[in-house]
Amino acid sequence: MNVLSKNIELETKKQFEIIDLTKQVEAVLKESKIDKGLVSIYSTHTTAGIRINHFEQLLLQDIMKLMYRVAPIENNYAHDLFEIRNEMQSGERSNGHAHVKAFLLGSSETIPVSDQKMLLGYRQSIFFVELDGPRKKRRCVVTVIGE
Repeated sequence: MNVLSKNIELETKKQFEIIDLTKQVEAVLKESKIDKGLVSIYSTHTTAGIRINHFEQLLLQDIMKLMYRVAPIENNYAHDLFEIRNEMQSGERSNGHAHVKAFLLGSSETIPVSDQKMLLGYRQSIFFVELDGPRKKRRCVVTVIGE
């Protein structure tokens, strides 16, 4: 059994942004020389998600609209009531909406590998979903396991 882990570093430009990571994940898989196994991609952030879906601009706009309806920025999130929270870190943002969205999206995906290729379906891409940007440094961990 072989394992290779690599980080993908990102800088996001918008408050809500969907970034296609498929090529970067494929590059890590190629570097691993693993023929059969699994590739996992994981976001190390609580205000970002990892998802697999179709990369089509109008669909991505629909997803963005849905995310805004599910957890509007304007809602009164208890997480954002800094005056009553007892666990605070310096530099905290009012981002309850982003945490709620990230909770629903999830932080990782796992894809089977065969013949050194990810077994993604037709038109499937791997996305990093920024929910609280812009951010100068975001990180995803790509781990390839197999033989």
